[in-house]
Amino acid sequence: MKLNSKFKFIITIFTLLILSLCSFSFATDSNNDTMLISNEQNQENNLRDSDLFIRDKQYEIKDTINGNVFTSVNNLNIDPSDNGGIIEGNLFAAANTVNIKSVVSYSDTEKDDLGNPALSIDKYCTISGNAFITANKFVLESGSKIYGDLYVCANEIELSQGSIVYGNVFVASNKLSLNAEIGGSLYAEVNSFNMEYFGFISRDLHLTANTANINGYIYRSSFIKAKNITTNDKFINQNDFNLTDADTFTFSGEIKGNATVNAKNITLKNDNQNPICKISGNLSYSSKQEIEIPEGIVSGEVHYSNYTSTSSGTIFSNIWNYLLNLITSLIFVYVLYLLISKFAPKYLDKISNISTSGLLKALGIGLGFIILIPIISILLFISNVGSLLGLILLLIYIALIVASKSILVISLATFAKNKLQSKFNIYLYILAITIVLSLIALIPYINSIVSFLITLIGFGIIIKNLIFRKK
Repeated sequence: MKLNSKFKFIITIFTLLILSLCSFSFATDSNNDTMLISNEQNQENNLRDSDLFIRDKQYEIKDTINGNVFTSVNNLNIDPSDNGGIIEGNLFAAANTVNIKSVVSYSDTEKDDLGNPALSIDKYCTISGNAFITANKFVLESGSKIYGDLYVCANEIELSQGSIVYGNVFVASNKLSLNAEIGGSLYAEVNSFNMEYFGFISRDLHLTANTANINGYIYRSSFIKAKNITTNDKFINQNDFNLTDADTFTFSGEIKGNATVNAKNITLKNDNQNPICKISGNLSYSSKQEIEIPEGIVSGEVHYSNYTSTSSGTIFSNIWNYLLNLITSLIFVYVLYLLISKFAPKYLDKISNISTSGLLKALGIGLGFIILIPIISILLFISNVGSLLGLILLLIYIALIVASKSILVISLATFAKNKLQSKFNIYLYILAITIVLSLIALIPYINSIVSFLITLIGFGIIIKNLIFRKK
C-alpha cells in the first residue's frame, strides 16, 4: 500500500524546520492524561558538551551528548552499556539501521498473564529532545526513553516492551510493531500494524493501514482506516472507536465509549457462545449485511445501514474539497503577491516579463536545479564544515517548491494584465488563472504530468530571476 504523500510531506517540512534551529534542544511536555512507568537511573559517564556530527559507516554512542546529534551512517547504535547512551538534545539520524539499545535481564519463573517472561531493565538510553529517524529498520529497545516527539520514516519499526515515548509518535512505515508506551498520540500510516499486549497510547490512535492487529490499551479514542483489522480479547479502547473503509473487521476486547464501524464484513468473536467483546456505548455500523449481535455485547443502542465506501466521497464532499483547496491556494497566492509587491516590486516586474522561449528556458532551469540543489545539500551535510548550510539550503529548497505554482500564477496574471492593458484588478487575473490550473489538475491521467510541469516552470522562474541577469 502506498504511503500518503501529504503525510510524508508534513513530516519532511516539520523535520527541516527543526533542523534549521539545530542549536536548540526541545523537550516536549506531553501533558499526559495518565502516569507512565518510570525507571530512572543514575548515570555517570563521559560528557561531550557540544553537538555531535557523525558520518561513519558504523557508530556507537556510549557517552552523554550535551547537545544535538546528527548522523548519516550505515548502522547507528546508541548503547548504555558504559552508563552512557544519553542525548540531552535532539537526534537526527539517517541510516540503514538505528538501534536505541538497553541491557535487560529476563526472569525464568515470573511471567505475565500471556506467558511471557518478566523482564528487569538494568540500563537504558535516554533522549531528552525529539528524535527524527530515517532508516531501513529502527528499534527502540526495552526501557529506552524519548522525552520529546518521535518521527520515523522506515521500512520496519519496532517499539519494544518497556520503552517509552513521552510525546507524540509520527510514523510512515511498511511494518510497525508497537509494544511500548506513548505519552501522546500515535499518527501512523503503515502497511502492517501490530500493537501487542504492552502497547499503551495515552491519547488517541490515528491509523491508516492495510492490515492491523491490535491487542493493547488506548486511553482515549481510535480513528482507523484499514483494509483488514483484528482486535484481540486484551484490547481496551477507553473512549470512542471509529473504523472506516474496511474489508473485514474481527472484534474482541472492549470499547468503553461508542463504536462507529464501516466495514464490508464484521465478525464479533465468541468463546463457546460467551461473548469476549463488549461495547459500553452505542454501536453504529454499516456492512454488506446485518449481523446478529448476542445479548450483552452492546450496552447502548444499535444502528445499522448498508455499507458504502467513503474513499471516493460524495459529489457534495468532492465539490467542497475542491472549493476548500481552491480557497487555500488563492489565499497563499494573494499573500505571496502582497509580500512581493511590497518588499520586492522590481522582482515582480522581472517575473512578469515572460515569453514562450522564456517559459521553455524556465522549464530547463527548473529541471536542472530541482535535481542539483538536493545533491549540493547532501554534500554539504556530510561535511562537518557545511552541514548547517546544507540544512538551510534544503529548507529553502522545500519553501521554493511550495511557492513555485503560486509564482507561476503571479507571473501569468501580471503578464496578462500588462499585455491586455486592462482596468481589471490584478486579483481577478490571479483568480481566473488559479481556477484554470486547478481545473486542469482534476483531469485524469494528465493531471500529475501537468502539475509537475507547473512546478518545474515556477521553480525555474524563481531561480532564473534570482540568479541569472540579462546581458
